[in-house]
Amino acid sequence: MAAIMDEKARAILEAAIEAVGGRKRLQRVTDMVITATHALYTDTIRYRSPNRISRESRFPWGVVRIGYDGTSSWHTNKDGKLVLEEDKKIPAVQWLFHKVEVLLLLPLETEARSVEYLGGKNAYYFEDGETVRKVADILRVTFPDGWVFRLYFARDSKLLVKSEFRHTSHQSRYVERFFTRYKKVRSILFPRRVYEYNHQSGRFTRVKIDYEVNVGLKRRSFKMPSAKEVC
Repeated sequence: MAAIMDEKARAILEAAIEAVGGRKRLQRVTDMVITATHALYTDTIRYRSPNRISRESRFPWGVVRIGYDGTSSWHTNKDGKLVLEEDKKIPAVQWLFHKVEVLLLLPLETEARSVEYLGGKNAYYFEDGETVRKVADILRVTFPDGWVFRLYFARDSKLLVKSEFRHTSHQSRYVERFFTRYKKVRSILFPRRVYEYNHQSGRFTRVKIDYEVNVGLKRRSFKMPSAKEVC
C-alpha cells in the first residue's frame, strides 16, 4: 500500500534516493547484514526483504537475540531463554524493521502510512566528523504500527543526517541518531558512523557501522534458533 505523501515530501525523498545511488540500485537490495560496533557491545542485524529480520547483541556478560520469521517474533527473555511470540510483531521488532527501512529509503514509500514535509530549519548534525549547523529538510514518517520518525536531510548533499523516533503508545527512550561518513557498498552510499544522543543520560555514543549487501540470506535462517544452536 502506497504511503500518503505530499509533493514536497516526495521530492525530498526522491532526491535522497538519488543521492545514495538511485532507485534501481536500491531495488536490487534483497538482503543485508549490518554490524554496529559500540564501545561495550556489538549488534549484528540480518535483514531479508520484505519481512524477515534478526539481531544478535553480544555483550561481555552474554548474548541477547531478537527476530521475526515472517509470521512470529522471538526474543531473549530476562532469564536468557528464547521466547516465541506467535503471529505478532513485537514493538522491538517493529522498530528494528524501521531502522533498516530508513536507511534503504525505498520501503518508506510502501511501509509508511504517511510521509509529511515539515519544512526546513537550521539543525546541528555531523559532517565529515565535525559538528555543523546548516539548513535541513525535515520529513515526518508515520508507520501503521504507531512508530513515528522525524528524518533530517541535508539541503546541500540530500543525504539523511539525523533521525528521531518515538512510539505513540509504547514507551520508548528518546534517542537522536546522527549519520555521517557515508561510504559506498555495492554502489550505494551508507553511513559508516552513527552518533547516538541519549537525552536521559545527556551522552553521545559513537557507533561504527559495517554493511554487507546481497549476501544470499535464506528465509529459513530467520527461524527462532533451537537451544542447541544457541549454546
